[in-house]
Amino acid sequence: MEGFFNARSVAVVGVSNSPTNLGRAMVYNLMEFRFQGVIHLVGPKGGAFFGHKIHSSVLDIPDPVDLATILIPAAAVPEALRQCGEKGIRRIVLQTAGFRELGDERRALEQEITAIVHQYGMRMIGPNCIGVVNRHNGLAVPFMPLKAEAPPGRIAIISQSGGVGAMMLNFLAMEHLGFSKFASIGNKLNVNEADLLEYLIGDPQTDMIFCYLEGIADGRRLMEVAEHSSKPILVHKSNWGGAGAVIARSHSASLSSDNAVVSAALRQCGIMRAEDQRHAVEGLKAFSLPPMKGNRLAIISRSGGHAVMAADASDEFGFVLPPFPEEVLKMAEERSRAKVIQFHNPMDLGDLFDLALYRDLVKTTLARDDIDGLLFVHNYQGIIDAEPSRSLIAGFAEILAEIKKPLAVCVFTTEAELRQNRHVAPFPIFTDPREAIRALAHNRDFQPQVRPPFASARPAGCDPDQLRSILSGHLFGQGPLAPDHLADLLTGYRIPLVSWRVADDEAVAVAAAAEIGMPVVIKTANPQVLHKSDVGGVLLNLDNESRIRDAYQKLRSIGGSRVLIQQMAGKGMEWFVGGRQDECFGPVVVLGMGGIYVEIFRETGIRVAPIDHREAGRLLDECRGAALLEGARGQQTLDRDALLDVVVRVSWLLHDCPEIRELDLNPLRVFPHGQGCLALDWRAMTA
Repeated sequence: MEGFFNARSVAVVGVSNSPTNLGRAMVYNLMEFRFQGVIHLVGPKGGAFFGHKIHSSVLDIPDPVDLATILIPAAAVPEALRQCGEKGIRRIVLQTAGFRELGDERRALEQEITAIVHQYGMRMIGPNCIGVVNRHNGLAVPFMPLKAEAPPGRIAIISQSGGVGAMMLNFLAMEHLGFSKFASIGNKLNVNEADLLEYLIGDPQTDMIFCYLEGIADGRRLMEVAEHSSKPILVHKSNWGGAGAVIARSHSASLSSDNAVVSAALRQCGIMRAEDQRHAVEGLKAFSLPPMKGNRLAIISRSGGHAVMAADASDEFGFVLPPFPEEVLKMAEERSRAKVIQFHNPMDLGDLFDLALYRDLVKTTLARDDIDGLLFVHNYQGIIDAEPSRSLIAGFAEILAEIKKPLAVCVFTTEAELRQNRHVAPFPIFTDPREAIRALAHNRDFQPQVRPPFASARPAGCDPDQLRSILSGHLFGQGPLAPDHLADLLTGYRIPLVSWRVADDEAVAVAAAAEIGMPVVIKTANPQVLHKSDVGGVLLNLDNESRIRDAYQKLRSIGGSRVLIQQMAGKGMEWFVGGRQDECFGPVVVLGMGGIYVEIFRETGIRVAPIDHREAGRLLDECRGAALLEGARGQQTLDRDALLDVVVRVSWLLHDCPEIRELDLNPLRVFPHGQGCLALDWRAMTA
């Protein structure tokens, strides 16, 4: 990836003398950003532009070329790539559109391009993108003209959409936040987001990374790459709704993915998910501040109303507001004019008109050991106190550098004053107390990933070789799996099932019930009947031979001759454990309250599999029903550990057996502590 951002010579392929030629914009950007290397121009008609000769082919360039950026008709791309390969150019930014985003009939052209890239050992960003920018050396090749307004800084941007990426650069410029690297990746035919993320994690010029993605190329690799990051990573993942999916397919050839799985996967590997672009900018502002190492927040505000808003937000985001100590209170009280305001946290400075005192209050408070961060809210109209206010705000830079704790500065003033303050201040400025508090919460909650997102140690009994042996003994096709065949797989991974037998005639059913011990449950064993109770396919508490014979005949008329006889289980709490194979992230395990509550509450937690007991515990604690396991209103404590063990084993089963497309254990009944749990019903769909 280094070659994309630190090329010393660039060939711009697709330049002409036409004033509407987009290749000229790439040259303009290299000039605007003051590229420190050599620029070569290529176009079939020749000529000159900006004092540079336009070569008719890259093969005519006399000097070596590190990077070629190409914007020509799609049909001409293969030949241009071959010429680049013959020239020895190994880094390509292909900005041309008109590939699979326009339909499957264009895939053949993509396949030809891929073959050429592999043939010459190239790496390629694109197609259907707007290129890359390195703000520190001036390499800037987007085909849309850009202004070098956002300063050099520590933020890197990866964007699947060129338009969204360009807008993020505008947001950074408006906030006067500096960036290091920018890459628009389009269709991701060769280089994808994980490749760039891996590079940027190790980039010494980058401290935080933002990604806008409409599709994720390889979810598991993305998670594994993020595992190694000590830098905050923010992802805005769109294309999760039906309408968005239709647009995205024609925009960047991206398939939609399960939104809940994406959120869970990003959280699991320590990535913050942004709701929208403004939320992303808020997060970037948060991580531009020193790290907040605790939960204790001080609020000092020139406006009482904004102090109240900030207090509400601090409660919403879980901050503690310690009382101000006597030394701070005394500083405020001595300069109070009317003596009508009680000073506490939040501190209302409405009775104080001494901006030098504001600075002293902020510095003294932030320096205390019992304060982890501070929000300062200032408002002025730019008429009388404009210059003192600017000086106050700019002076906070010294406090941040000295104390190294987060100071969130929120300013209400005119647009002109706000722009000037942002241009001067080397720290982010907020314009809403809640935005500032939420940013501090992002800062506080960020923890570098200290453990892998996936488990590596298998539980005893989860043997993939044994699983393969069991699989070879059954003939699995597409569709629902027979319950007895599935039971063999579950038992092979020591997932506890209620005692069961299969019967295919009345006499065998009676004998099986006697062997298990009455009373029993009889269910249809037809795998095509997915919701047995809905069709009367489950008969409970059968305690004699006559009832069993009657039940068998009834179920035979519903689902055929095969039935499942099961032991009646004791009382307990019902949970749902299951999972499926996700197109992007692979196996995922799902946990929630079971039985009828699955459909009523629709509340489940998700993890990308496999996971260990610790991660399973976090997953369980995301479910409201977790508290009921501890015993409520005099009820017995239930066997939480047994439930977690099943979750872990199911996660490994899904990991080791991709043939299982979907798996449900519902209900899984959890008994009092020490008595374990049992799956009462199980079903699976195979690929």
